[in-house]
This record gives sequence, structure tokens and C-alpha cells, in this order.
Amino acid sequence: MRIGHAGFALVAKGLRPRVPLLLLVIAAYGPDLIELGFDVIGRHDKILSHSLLSVFIGATLLSAGYFAVRRDGRDAIAIWLTYVSHWPADFITGHKPTWPGGPIVGLDFYDRQPWEWLLEFVVLATCWLIYSKRRKLSLPAL
Repeated sequence: MRIGHAGFALVAKGLRPRVPLLLLVIAAYGPDLIELGFDVIGRHDKILSHSLLSVFIGATLLSAGYFAVRRDGRDAIAIWLTYVSHWPADFITGHKPTWPGGPIVGLDFYDRQPWEWLLEFVVLATCWLIYSKRRKLSLPAL
């Protein structure tokens, strides 16, 4: 998934408005950012960035760090879920490793253009609607 991950960050922001949107975007794209870091140093290995184990570890480290600073468990859970949402979203659009030595799985929607772009748009639009509805509900009455 390309832009759909940003939608999941928006949903989390709508549900947990105190969490900075930048942190939620980092969480949503966490595995991609780790993959980019490894690519920069010449070590291309999706198991280190996108396997279920690495996603679980990355989500746990990021949310635990937030909890250590802010002491808000619900916000930390929102960060964890936003990070973890990356794997099932990528499962739909591409193919990802499960665990070291495990199978690589996915529906490969990237190979089904323009359906993949339509899916991305629907995910982002739906997430935007959820976010905007939550924002309206959480605004103080004038």
C-alpha cells in the first residue's frame, strides 16, 4: 500500500487527538522507513522490516517509547495498532514475509492496476471520512 497507510494514521489521530500526527504517520509507514534505512546501507532484507515478527517488535518499541514519555496507555495502543496496520494493508496490495524462513504471502494487488489505485483511494477516502467525523465530534461547542 502506498497512500493508504496515511489513512490509518488519520483514523488513529481522530480517535486519539493528543498523539502527534507526525508520530502516527511514522508509525503507519514504520516498516517502510526501516526498509529504506536498510536499503541506504546496502542491506535489502524485507524480513528485517516487514515480517510479522519485525512489525510486532517495531510497534512495541515505538509505543513503549511513547508510553514511557507520556504515560498514556490508550495513546500507546493507538500507536501500536497504527504500526501493526501496515502488515495487513501490505498483504492486500503486495506480498510480504511472515517470519524468518516462513512463507511470503499476499494478494499482489500491485499487479492489478488500476484496481490497486482504486483500492488505495477508497481506503484513504474512508479513513479521511472517519477522521473528519471524529474531529467534528470532538470539537468543543461554541
